[in-house]
Amino acid sequence: MAEGKIKRWFPDKGYGFITPDDDSQDVKFFADNLQEAEPSQIAEGLRVRYELRRKADRPTTYQFWLLDLPAKPQIVQRDESYHFLNPYNFVRTLEQPRPQNHVLGNCPPPPHDRYVGLSGRITCTVEVVTPLFISDSHAIQEDNGHKTYRFFQYEGQPALPASSLRGMFRSVFEAVTNSCFSVFDPGLLDRREAKIPEGAVPARVVEVSKDGAKLEVLDASRSYPSHAQLKRKRDGRLVFLLNSGMVSAYEPHVLDTDTKECFDPQSSALPSKAQDGWRVAAQVDLRAESKGIYQYFLVRRVVPIQQEQQLQATPGIQKVYGYLHITGPNIEKKHFERLFFRWDDRGGPQVTWESIPQQYRYIVGLDVVEEYNSHLQGYWERNERQVKKLGDKPWPIEANVLPHPSEFIQKGRRLREGDLVYYIPAGTLDVPVLRPVSIARQPFTFSRGESLQKHAEHLKHCGAYEQLCPACRVWGWVHEKAAGLGIDKPVAYAGRVRFSHGKIEEPWQTEDEIRLAILSTPKPTTTAFYLLNSEGQPDATATYDTDGARLRGRKVYRHQGQASSTEYTSNDKTDQNRTVQGALKPGATFTFTLDFENLAPLELGALLYALELEEGMFHRLGYAKSLGFGSVKVRVESVKTIDWQRRLQSVDLDAGWKPIDGAQLKQAFLQNMRDLYGGEFDEVVADLRALLETPPDLPIHYPRPTRQFDSDHPQYEWFMGNKRRIGKRGKDLPEPVVLDLAKNDTGGLPLIEKDGREGH
Repeated sequence: MAEGKIKRWFPDKGYGFITPDDDSQDVKFFADNLQEAEPSQIAEGLRVRYELRRKADRPTTYQFWLLDLPAKPQIVQRDESYHFLNPYNFVRTLEQPRPQNHVLGNCPPPPHDRYVGLSGRITCTVEVVTPLFISDSHAIQEDNGHKTYRFFQYEGQPALPASSLRGMFRSVFEAVTNSCFSVFDPGLLDRREAKIPEGAVPARVVEVSKDGAKLEVLDASRSYPSHAQLKRKRDGRLVFLLNSGMVSAYEPHVLDTDTKECFDPQSSALPSKAQDGWRVAAQVDLRAESKGIYQYFLVRRVVPIQQEQQLQATPGIQKVYGYLHITGPNIEKKHFERLFFRWDDRGGPQVTWESIPQQYRYIVGLDVVEEYNSHLQGYWERNERQVKKLGDKPWPIEANVLPHPSEFIQKGRRLREGDLVYYIPAGTLDVPVLRPVSIARQPFTFSRGESLQKHAEHLKHCGAYEQLCPACRVWGWVHEKAAGLGIDKPVAYAGRVRFSHGKIEEPWQTEDEIRLAILSTPKPTTTAFYLLNSEGQPDATATYDTDGARLRGRKVYRHQGQASSTEYTSNDKTDQNRTVQGALKPGATFTFTLDFENLAPLELGALLYALELEEGMFHRLGYAKSLGFGSVKVRVESVKTIDWQRRLQSVDLDAGWKPIDGAQLKQAFLQNMRDLYGGEFDEVVADLRALLETPPDLPIHYPRPTRQFDSDHPQYEWFMGNKRRIGKRGKDLPEPVVLDLAKNDTGGLPLIEKDGREGH
């Protein structure tokens, strides 16, 4: 039996920490550990008696009660299956619009040509709590694509760039003042479907013009020969027939993930040096092959159209004319490339628009063409690094560079004459679209901008000088369409805060050179993490197709307490990860100043809150925040305002400067926000606290199937498995997992394998 004192207690989160009397490590406890006591009786500083049992260095079972309460405690067994916390969550936004003509709402900014508010200087210190790294744009070393960066330097010393400080503080200021999203992409996202979209048909682009494009439909599932041997279900219906011929190109398949063996290029049925879009002649087997729910016509032999005399029709084999659609060895289990053809194509090296039968002519508008071009750009952005690494190399046949990016992934690629695409008519989607592959990425119904507009239109980027939000007035604003507004409308406003660089104080120490794990880009299509349902609650089924689904809020990387070397380091040296030199160890301290101008008292209070936060909360700064780097504690050392009349009437450098009480200004700001928004504002602050205070005692890493990172079981398998749970593909699968609201996110997430079962 042990005794101690409550060190910290978070009633809204249901857990706290005990400092033992024997000066051993603090003990974490949960509200459901209490025996003969209620959570309302717990308070910081209270003495308690407790019993603790440990398993694998983690508390697993507790007896806990207050010293002055008699008790016959019972052991409370906690769920000990492995759970982890996601490195990020979201601070919810205030859905109530900002008030008009209010300093904490929408109003014009003050002028810059006179002093009408509070002006002065704030001096702050920044203490490094977990390893910190901010990259310098100079002295970057590169070794076969792998880059090494040094810490940002100013006057030969490590420093905190003013721009980094500014961005860190503005993000908090925006969150607590209900300001607009200053950085936000309102565009339409897409996702990969598990099946071919209904109505999708192969087509060739005959012509591209300023009005759109002309297409020739090449659908092998139409008008096939009557003597073709197809498979039917018991009720007589046709088993789904693919609308293109299949050419055996990668035998046995692109890559065997177990043996790491790749395909034999000598066994391919493709002509030598075949290219996407080639006009060809082919022999097609009239006895359909089948795989799963699909059946298809197998192409036995293919030759360039100039050699078409080499091919003849034989019993069970028909000679056809068409086009090779080659996307390359881009999927591990891929066997085939495709032949787009019509059974009634009469051959010849060229097919003109006029010679195409009317029923095979389609015309799409310029909007469809532009959407397709944007779609191709998305592929390029996701795969640019890998494409550039391969350079002009031909298709690789080494397992270490497979799968290969699709052949259509090219910089600046746009729809052009001769391209082979899939046309998905309106009806299946709201508008017709073109796609480069059959199992294509399809656009969601609603864009992020539409999702924002439906529930919180006031969070859109400010569009008028006369109606700027608090953040745009204090930190600065530029109209998104400044070039087209003319000279008679204000299109920008200079911010009223200016930061110095953070200057390091002696002593300080650096970490050894660190080769970091791969840092990924945001995945907003992970809708179970990025969206809430129409009621504002986590929902695994909510997507950008869901009417009423809302954006979760402002993304924040949680304070991790410490950076775990088992998570952030890597033994691999590739073009996808980075090495950092000079990362600062915890304990390093910086000082910086912030000059402000013409601030209203409530604006200054909001600024001070964004700078210092609350006791026990930490800012996140710099690189690798998802790996635990970059937690810093900021303290406001002094706040001074200046009386310009007195200052300009004296040669004394200290004339006119006056220290003020920043604590009162912060409290006035918080109280005014509660008066304006009620309990909704407290929910925002609760989310912020949950992410920037000491986290629950759980591992912190991105979702994955295994406890330790395993390259044979990549992280995306977790999302595959959760998607299976959502689709109920498996009767005995557990319920799908969803990221909880930040303030409630204390229990973590389970490991999930790609088949939907519990990970290990």
